[in-house]
Amino acid sequence: MTLEHVSAAVVVEELVIMLLARLGTERRHWRHDKKDGAAPRRLDDIRLGPGLVYSVAALALVAIAVISDIDFQWSIGTLSLLGVLGVLVPGYAAISVMLLGTWGCRKPFKGWQEAAAYGLAALGGAAAVAFV
Repeated sequence: MTLEHVSAAVVVEELVIMLLARLGTERRHWRHDKKDGAAPRRLDDIRLGPGLVYSVAALALVAIAVISDIDFQWSIGTLSLLGVLGVLVPGYAAISVMLLGTWGCRKPFKGWQEAAAYGLAALGGAAAVAFV
């Protein structure tokens, strides 16, 4: 298996996690609409998570880009690809892990949940280098 295959698998896995978190959020909206559950929280949107996960993804991306001997063709297309696949998607997936870990409750994260989220952000940022 090549690095590109692993990177593609990481992106697919991140998208599945984001889809699962979104379905969970929608389920809370549907239950509330049927008068069967509590109102959904504003922070259930995966775009409104902590900014630290984006920083972790970006740092992992830069670290792997510096360590590897890949010769980048710096252009707007390369930067946008790295920005989307290396920072935004891993960040959204990490926030989705946090949402799935709390099941929509207001309880704080456990240590392993937060570590899994930051690990996923770092893995996604590092894997994005293979797409360039």
